Amino acid sequence: MMISMLLGYAIAFLGIGLFAQGWRQVHKARGENRLVTDGLYAYVRHPQYTGLFIALFGEGVVHWPTLFSISLFPVIVLVYTWLARREERHMFEEFGKDYLAYKQQVPMFIPQWGQWHQLAAAARVKK
Repeated sequence: MMISMLLGYAIAFLGIGLFAQGWRQVHKARGENRLVTDGLYAYVRHPQYTGLFIALFGEGVVHWPTLFSISLFPVIVLVYTWLARREERHMFEEFGKDYLAYKQQVPMFIPQWGQWHQLAAAARVKK
């Protein structure tokens, strides 16, 4: 029980870190009216949602699994996938071909094979 608690919290805190760093990057880019393609966004197009998924998995599936949390997890993933696609339409309207090129190179939520370490390292970098 102690191992699952510690592992769950470790996973949850990693997710919260990704979420927070992704928010910082977007907030800064909005002030500069530019498309974010560096930092976390070099590895996934929606690092905030990736962080949210990781945090919810750590807390609701690993640390304290209940029927409710386990059944709600895929629903949350589906809803945020829908939201991400909606946001991507807006990004295309705003940034056009630049966003399409970025979208073709960078996966939506899950980094390419072998890039999890770089994603975690980018979450620790404060700009």
